[in-house]
Amino acid sequence: MTTRLEVTSSEIFEDRVEFGSNSENLSGDVSLAPSEQVLVDSDALSFIYILETTDSFIYVSFPKEQWNALKTVITEEKDAFLKLSNHEPLSLKGLKWELEYLIENISGNANYGNEMMKSVEEIFQPING
Repeated sequence: MTTRLEVTSSEIFEDRVEFGSNSENLSGDVSLAPSEQVLVDSDALSFIYILETTDSFIYVSFPKEQWNALKTVITEEKDAFLKLSNHEPLSLKGLKWELEYLIENISGNANYGNEMMKSVEEIFQPING
C-alpha cells in the first residue's frame, strides 16, 4: 500500500531547506530510503518525491505553496531534508536534479495540463530563462 504525505511547511537555513509534513501517522519503526525519483501530479499541482520502504512506497507531495522553497533548493544549491514526526530528518537525495529535469520538460509543454505548465513557468521560469 502506498502512503501519501503532504509537505505543509518549509524552513530555509544557510546550507539546507527543511520541509515539514503531516507524518504523525507514519510509524517510527518503518525504514525509509530516498528513491531519488520525482513524479508530477498535474491534477493536484504537485511534485511527488518517492521514498522507499522495505515493502512499499511513500509519496511525499510538494504542493504549489511549497514551490518557492523548492526553487531555493535549485537556485541556491541547498540540500533538501524532510522532517518527519517519528524519524530523523531524511535527506531528499536527487531532488534538485530531478526537479530541474521536470521543470525543463514541463515548461512550454501542455501535455502536463495548462494549469501545471503555467504554474511551473510562473514560479520556476527565472531558472531557465
